[in-house]
Amino acid sequence: MVRTAYIGLGANLGERGEAMRAALRRLSELDGIRVERVSAFYETPPWGKTDQPSFLNAAACITFDRTPEELLAAMQCIERELGRVRHEHWGARTIDLDLLHVDGVTSAQEQLTLPHPYLTERAFVLVPLAEIAPTLCVDGRMVSVWREEVDASGIVRAPEVSAPYPLELIAAVDGAGGIGRAGHLLTDCPEDMAHFRRTTMDGIVVMGRRTMESLPGRHPLVGRTNVVLSRTVQALDGFYTVPDSSALWRLLGQLTEEKERPIFVIGGAECYHLLLPYVWRAYVTRLSGSYDADVFFPSLDGFSMTSSRAGEDCIFEVYERV
Repeated sequence: MVRTAYIGLGANLGERGEAMRAALRRLSELDGIRVERVSAFYETPPWGKTDQPSFLNAAACITFDRTPEELLAAMQCIERELGRVRHEHWGARTIDLDLLHVDGVTSAQEQLTLPHPYLTERAFVLVPLAEIAPTLCVDGRMVSVWREEVDASGIVRAPEVSAPYPLELIAAVDGAGGIGRAGHLLTDCPEDMAHFRRTTMDGIVVMGRRTMESLPGRHPLVGRTNVVLSRTVQALDGFYTVPDSSALWRLLGQLTEEKERPIFVIGGAECYHLLLPYVWRAYVTRLSGSYDADVFFPSLDGFSMTSSRAGEDCIFEVYERV
């Protein structure tokens, strides 16, 4: 039997946003569990024990075909795998996953109380939950009503990407899996260039330093928001620059806050390897022949081809995460 559940996420130690995204990815990778929707991440003041760092909090809606007890056990396993640290009640922790509500289920067991006993009291739970499930009924009232009755002062939306798989990827690959040689594209394929432009237009493109340097005149791609992920590039006209993935998630959250836009990883090899765990769809152009490449595309393990179209000089394939 497939049920719907709501989960609260929180973290206030280390890379908080990445810990929460990692927890969501691990949930989505479990058999029988599907992450349906995730709220924005919110900066929230500590609750209960106030002498500790502020939290990031979020809520997620999932569907699952296990028992609630099995779901809870899976969540606790994810907490342990991600190195949860919690030395005291309501204290700081690297990751916290709370089972808030399961449709059609109530429980008063020692190990599992449903709905969660503090659900209607905690603003850091109700604010994100009301974003994704305002009409959810808990103890006879909608979550949106409970939300209006709690003190939400100090809670603000964080500039962090909340989706576990926020990215798409696009690449041109030769017969040997190569993607470049001596800092340049393997070949000039007008058909692929037109496909690349058409697919990424109006989106956000994320690239490494070498890919940026390979652009004609080192100019940004027209009609797209250009982001360079590099520890050595400081500032470039027409480009946003970020030194690491944490800064990248904050920037992408800001760029997509008002309007959802596709985000494409466009190269090079290091950027593909680093960001592939966050990709849900990959556009791969298969070039005919091999071109003595010196950098290569990573394996798409965990992806399945959803379409393939033959062009005049190449094959256009689309893969999606299983």
